[in-house]
Amino acid sequence: MRALLRFLRFVVQIQGFIVTSGGVSDDKATVVIRGKRHGNAKPRCPECGDILQGVIKMMTRRWRHLDLCGQACFIEAEIRQGFCKAHGKRVERVPWAAPGCRHTHAFDHQVASFVRVADKSAASETFSVTWRTVGRIVTRVVSALMPRHPLADLTRITIDETSHKRGHRYITVVSCLDTGRVVWVGKGKSSATLHVFFDELGEKRTGLLEVIATDLGAAFTKVVKERAPQADLVYDRFHVVQLLTKAIDEIRREECRQLEGEAKKAIKSSRFALLRNPKHRTPKDIETIERISNANETLFDAYQLRVDFEELWECDDTIEARAFLGRWGRDVLKSPHKPLHKFIHTVRRHLDGILGFFRQDGVTSAVAEGLNNKIKLIIHRAFGFADIGALMAMIHLCCGRIELPTQRRANIWA
Repeated sequence: MRALLRFLRFVVQIQGFIVTSGGVSDDKATVVIRGKRHGNAKPRCPECGDILQGVIKMMTRRWRHLDLCGQACFIEAEIRQGFCKAHGKRVERVPWAAPGCRHTHAFDHQVASFVRVADKSAASETFSVTWRTVGRIVTRVVSALMPRHPLADLTRITIDETSHKRGHRYITVVSCLDTGRVVWVGKGKSSATLHVFFDELGEKRTGLLEVIATDLGAAFTKVVKERAPQADLVYDRFHVVQLLTKAIDEIRREECRQLEGEAKKAIKSSRFALLRNPKHRTPKDIETIERISNANETLFDAYQLRVDFEELWECDDTIEARAFLGRWGRDVLKSPHKPLHKFIHTVRRHLDGILGFFRQDGVTSAVAEGLNNKIKLIIHRAFGFADIGALMAMIHLCCGRIELPTQRRANIWA
């Protein structure tokens, strides 16, 4: 008996919980480890921490704990119920579980760690809990382990939006350029959404921002210039090139609509060859470009301008970059390509932010784009989220500043 008790105490090791006995449940389906609170532990309100008064009532509760040798394990203890002057009748708080929760902190952390790499359905089957319970555990863990001041010490941030649902449903994601982690998530992508972020950040911490990288959207630009005028606004290189490739693709589609027969066949299936970075062209891409150069001078001329634009990112400083854009812009305006005319006008309107790439030694929002890909994977893995709050909790868990305690013993005994 002593050996069994010593073994159970070694396995459980829960703060404030003294193991007194244990065994298999009556239905032989689970393991139950019984214990008690420390003798000097006073019953305290789970909400305010005040000592419970009045008639103290004892009751037995069970909490799901880490599995033991592949079997579901529960811990059982007597806890007290009393009266709190501020909150009325309450059951005392215990150090091993959240108030009103029937799972230990260790079990919650293990489930949350699993959900970081798998979907909720897989977690539900693995731990024999309902799908909704997994969602509540994620929300509870994020709420408990979120840094007390998640927006503290921010100096360089990136702002981007991503869709999370059909029907143009978006979320705005703010991440730290230095750590590469999400620090804030908001519903929508309007200026009102970004104002909420700056309201939570506060004037003092907003004044510490040095660099803000974002896309060329008017909504974000307006708010950044209004709320953080001291920060260097940098328009992301990826979004600038994306506007250029959209212009090239528009020219390609227009040529396809106008041509017929062999001329149309010559530029068919050339979209990705035209849009891919010239540095990453494959032999098949080179063959496609050669075919276009022989069959369609208009499209090939537009492609050459697209290739020349890549030289911008090789400039050493803002002076050289500004001079290059002036030369390249004049070449574009001499050409008959209307979509490229529109693009160069956009570049000139946002010139200072584009040159921020060179002022800040090549700062981009590649971190945000990588996080967006991870968020898309989270959404796809879950087949979408009906509740925006559940999605935000998952983003903070997988991409934020949540540090889960290590589960060394879970690996040994599960």
